[in-house]
Amino acid sequence: MTIKRSIIETPGDQYFLPELPLYVNRVHESFEMLQHKHDFIEISYVAEGSGAHYIDNTSLPVSKGDLFFLPVGVSHVFRPSSFAQKNNLVVYNCIFTQEWLNQLFHLQLSGSKDDFNVLFMQATERAAWLSFKERNGEFQPLFERLHFEFSAHRSGFMTILQTCVAQLLVYMYRSKMDFTPEASKANLQDLDSLLIYIRGHCSSPISLKEAAARLSISERQLHRQLKKHTGMSFMEFVQHARIEACCQLLRTNDHKISDVAASVGYQDMKFFNHLFKKITGITPSQFRQQHR
Repeated sequence: MTIKRSIIETPGDQYFLPELPLYVNRVHESFEMLQHKHDFIEISYVAEGSGAHYIDNTSLPVSKGDLFFLPVGVSHVFRPSSFAQKNNLVVYNCIFTQEWLNQLFHLQLSGSKDDFNVLFMQATERAAWLSFKERNGEFQPLFERLHFEFSAHRSGFMTILQTCVAQLLVYMYRSKMDFTPEASKANLQDLDSLLIYIRGHCSSPISLKEAAARLSISERQLHRQLKKHTGMSFMEFVQHARIEACCQLLRTNDHKISDVAASVGYQDMKFFNHLFKKITGITPSQFRQQHR
């Protein structure tokens, strides 16, 4: 679909401090924002709801899990699917200067293969936007951590921000490379179906042995595939899936935290609180307060 819109310019000076050329927010998109372009790079992640994303002269439907890499000069705007409040479109935005990205490649990603840098550097040089789709819950925890660290400004937060953005770029690159013609689409689809099943049955997830049997592979093979495509072990993925389900419940209801934990299979509150803070960086009560 081709469209024409009036476009405004949004300078990074509105967001950046001299010592902090990076900014993170979480916004409920509306129909008030105009299509705009900017002099910084933006990574946008759809965390909740559905709607449309207008990029340059293109309109794309979006829903939870969609992610976009927008170089300098690319114009865009998000729109929710309707005016109804229940159809909120919630988007995380992580923006930074081109110079900051160059430094990140030099400091954090110097050991990466050349083709990793090429994907993003060519996009910035050509002002060509990139789109990605979350498949295994790899993007949302990173954006939640980015948002918290940026908002809290605790000691060492810049180091964590750099690490989270570097990890995010790695996952974005993997998602592109994993679905090239050379990749085994059938195997990836089977693995994806398994991970979706695990995330949908958090209260009583299957064991590693049972999961491997579903794919007709060995436990060792499943472990290797999970590490390659999610960066996590089987147990780590299960834990992240459970905590992600808890986060969704904490956003949407007022049940006791112990009841929320029990609903995804955690009875030991000391362990649950420790694990929740380890994954999200904050306690369950802090998370609820921040997102309500």
